[in-house]
Amino acid sequence: MSQRTIVIFGLFLVISIVGGIFIYFYQGYAEQLISRYVSKITVCENISNEEVCYAKEFCEGIYGPTCPDCNDSAFRRCQRIPLNVLAKTEQSKSLCTKTGGEWFHGKMGDFCVCQEIGVNKVFDAAQGCINK
Repeated sequence: MSQRTIVIFGLFLVISIVGGIFIYFYQGYAEQLISRYVSKITVCENISNEEVCYAKEFCEGIYGPTCPDCNDSAFRRCQRIPLNVLAKTEQSKSLCTKTGGEWFHGKMGDFCVCQEIGVNKVFDAAQGCINK
């Protein structure tokens, strides 16, 4: 091999290692950037499928009766969750899990269940899972 080939191969190897290290350490940050970008460009109001709407953390389904005199509940449309509500939900989720509760994201809303850590435990928005 010529000297030039060895230098080019060595340079390629160094760039590959640096790139691999960069990807390893910034993978989580890149995923957050991609998630934020997708949430910015997604218009929840254009989503007509309940499962797709439910899969987006920044969208929520709106439910209502299937007819004016009916008492049932069906998916009507999808809408974006306001940023202040989304931030409060993230705080509640974090507080719930820190105090031993289990957070559930359901089609009818988000909530914390504290029964797994003891009887008579309820979720308080300021303190987390506490005794009744």
